[in-house]
Amino acid sequence: MTIQTSFQAEPFTHEDAETEASAAGIRRMQELIRGMAVTQMIAAACEVGLPDAVDGEGTSLTSLSEHLKVHADVLTRLARALSSFGIFEVDADGSIRHNASSRLLRTTTGPSLQAAARFWAMPGIWRSWGALSHSVDTGEEAFTHVNGQDFFSYMNGSPEEEALYQRYMASGYPGRYAAIADVLTVAPGQRVIDVGGGTGSLARTILERNPDVQALVYDQASVISAGPGASGNERLSVRAGSFFDAVPTGGDLYILSWILHDWPDEPAETILRNCRRAMDPGARLVVVDRVLQEAPQECDPLDLVLDLQMLLLHGGRERTLDDFERLLGAAGFSAPQVLSARPEFAVIQACAV
Repeated sequence: MTIQTSFQAEPFTHEDAETEASAAGIRRMQELIRGMAVTQMIAAACEVGLPDAVDGEGTSLTSLSEHLKVHADVLTRLARALSSFGIFEVDADGSIRHNASSRLLRTTTGPSLQAAARFWAMPGIWRSWGALSHSVDTGEEAFTHVNGQDFFSYMNGSPEEEALYQRYMASGYPGRYAAIADVLTVAPGQRVIDVGGGTGSLARTILERNPDVQALVYDQASVISAGPGASGNERLSVRAGSFFDAVPTGGDLYILSWILHDWPDEPAETILRNCRRAMDPGARLVVVDRVLQEAPQECDPLDLVLDLQMLLLHGGRERTLDDFERLLGAAGFSAPQVLSARPEFAVIQACAV
């Protein structure tokens, strides 16, 4: 039933304009306060498999509930709520179709943000954001405080969440590996060492673009074992270890991709010093991370949210270019050169001196 109202319009006054502006401000703040609900709604839809189950012609939510083996009424209510935020299109008769936003949550085609959606709602992450006040009070990371162990120990003991985290890291920002590899100059015969290189996605992309180059992926044993390894590629090797202990020698180009932001300055400098000890003078170090602007109004809001995320999970931080120059200089590197600056990340290069 459609609700209809009838009224006689009154003249619109200055006071009305102020009231309308105030109401809009209240509405905006209400949306921000309830943002946590939207995060969980998106994650729940992904967890039950809704984005991959919806086809292009429009599907009955009742039939989808049977296919997904979930509660029909709740699935319909969830889908309707998501559609009100522009995710999916849901008709009054209970049929659902994809739109541009919901397609980003599929795993089967195109760029996918599903791993990101699920990671941000993961129990360990969710509890950490719930303890933001602990970090504000103490300056300490919240993850250990609420989960009983540090982030990486927690992941090592939680196979399902570890697998999701690795999928999130591998998917990251669609096209990021190509964007990084495209700005790197690697001469034939040189060796690339990806320090903390995870499952090797970046290293493989670099090798695809440089057929006469060798690469080594260096990471924890649990991470190395989760990836495809060398997978028959004679130019790619893997080695397990900790960059807090040492870094493999013999590289011409070392890469720290989304590594330094995980750590406060002191351990970040330890990682850089270990890289420097492994490098000959003139060897290059590439750092891939977000670079913050000094003025917050010049930053993408997501940059500053992720700065807090690094604090909560690791005690880490996103940094300005001056921050990177200071850290690199203290560890024995030249001033950084920005090879590429994108909204999501920058590629910075420095030389061992």
